[in-house]
Amino acid sequence: MFGGTRGKFNSEFRPSKRAPGAALANSTARGYTFRMVLASICEFNNAAPFKPYQIRMVSGESYDVPHPDFISISPKGTLVVLIDAEDRPHHLSTLLIESVSPRNGRHARKGRKRP
Repeated sequence: MFGGTRGKFNSEFRPSKRAPGAALANSTARGYTFRMVLASICEFNNAAPFKPYQIRMVSGESYDVPHPDFISISPKGTLVVLIDAEDRPHHLSTLLIESVSPRNGRHARKGRKRP
């Protein structure tokens, strides 16, 4: 009954012979590996005094981290959970983080403009 499709089925769904972690170890996004991104996030979180920073994704989205209490890294380092100013969680894949950089510290001035 299934004699004609059995060989085709097995060849299409045969498991890869690569090592399980090979895809993660070889993945890069603009020169950053996911371990470098994690190291950057840890470095920004442990800085004294803390300075807010920004996480930019490969899709172009960016997320601000105003304080180290707003971000958490999973034990394996594959997921970053960030809570935004409106108390919403964002689950970010480490492989899709493009860069981590200091946030522009300039705030809008309140009051009169100088003549």
